[in-house]
Amino acid sequence: MKKDGFTLIELLVTMVVLAIVTAITIPVFARWLPDYRLRAAARDLYSNFQLAKMAAMRNNSNCAIAFSQAIGGTVYDYAVFVDSDNDMEYDAGEEVITRVLWTDYKDVSFDTAQGGGDGLDFTNNDDGLPSIAFRSNGIPRDNSGAVGAGTAFLVNTKNMTRSVVISPGGNIRIQ
Repeated sequence: MKKDGFTLIELLVTMVVLAIVTAITIPVFARWLPDYRLRAAARDLYSNFQLAKMAAMRNNSNCAIAFSQAIGGTVYDYAVFVDSDNDMEYDAGEEVITRVLWTDYKDVSFDTAQGGGDGLDFTNNDDGLPSIAFRSNGIPRDNSGAVGAGTAFLVNTKNMTRSVVISPGGNIRIQ
């Protein structure tokens, strides 16, 4: 009479092999995760700059990105909003397109060793917050109304860096 199933030895060998594979992959994954989060944060910031540019063109109005922006009692790492009064400052009632907290990217922050100590190379608005806006033609502007440009410098816990750059012509790229 034939019995189907596994012997105790077969089960133990399988469990030992799984434990060895797990012991090897967990440290590799832990080393990989901060780099993944840095790339994801840079792509997200890049996408939100593109979103601001497209919203400005679609709405035929300025669309601003302000860093360390308070909205509804929470200070966001950055917020994208339709700047209806063209002052590059978020005012109650202006449409918020998106707002981001770095808590989504646990190991990522602005690189304070660059960009004047805050990791940002953008001119400040009248509230003292680094900001940039896109005009309806897709060209960035600074607080004075001149053509704007700037860079956001990101760093992770392993000191790997990425930069998101806006050129004076409105080109956005990740370096």
